[in-house]
Amino acid sequence: MLDWNEGTYFSKSKLSKRHIGFVSSPNNYTLLLKEALSSGSASHVLDASTAYLYSETAAKEVFRYNPAARIIVTLRNPVTRAYSHYNMARKYGKEKRTFFKAIQDESILDRAIWGIDECYLELGDYHQQLQRWTALFPKEQILVLFHDDLLSEPQNTMDRVCEFLDISAKTLTEVSEANTAEVPRSRLVSALLLGSLSSFIATVLPPILKKRVKPLILKKPESMDDASRTFLVHYFASANQALEKALNSSLKHWK
Repeated sequence: MLDWNEGTYFSKSKLSKRHIGFVSSPNNYTLLLKEALSSGSASHVLDASTAYLYSETAAKEVFRYNPAARIIVTLRNPVTRAYSHYNMARKYGKEKRTFFKAIQDESILDRAIWGIDECYLELGDYHQQLQRWTALFPKEQILVLFHDDLLSEPQNTMDRVCEFLDISAKTLTEVSEANTAEVPRSRLVSALLLGSLSSFIATVLPPILKKRVKPLILKKPESMDDASRTFLVHYFASANQALEKALNSSLKHWK
């Protein structure tokens, strides 16, 4: 039986107990691949994880495992990514600070540690993270996409992916949003989510009741405040300029 929740085998990180669902053993990863290939008709095996880009070891591990692997990286504006991350932490009862206080607190650390800190800022330095991959894999094996393009031009983005993977073009018949931001309606709900309520909703309530309960305890988050946005734009300016140069691509849509 597979003991996994999200494919993060190559990140090899030591994480806190809240990340126990990650694949960590070679045996489980091999079983995962065997399951993907069991139909006999698969031409490609895809392994997706939000941890690989940030991981300091994943690029080396993937290259060691398969130097011919094709790497697809999707980048989101680090400003909006940080705020989305913050709202996710609020949703699961792991963040009580204001957003401005949270990013200020992280900005004075020598370095935020994944699995201990939330890493709202640390995870947005894409240039440094991408360098680990470009140092090992030739540029023709790496495709960098932007989250904005996934939203505004989904079919064109899919066409680029298919061409990159050398597979037949796929026509998108339906495109919908997933994992939209939600935050607790009150501090009491936030405290309960940090306790047993979250587990109860996830494991006990049937789907039809989940849909009815969620609007009662969660709401759409407020827009990011101007002070936080200004702080983040300034904070990421240098890294984004370096990324523009490395990709030879304008990031005006992030400014």
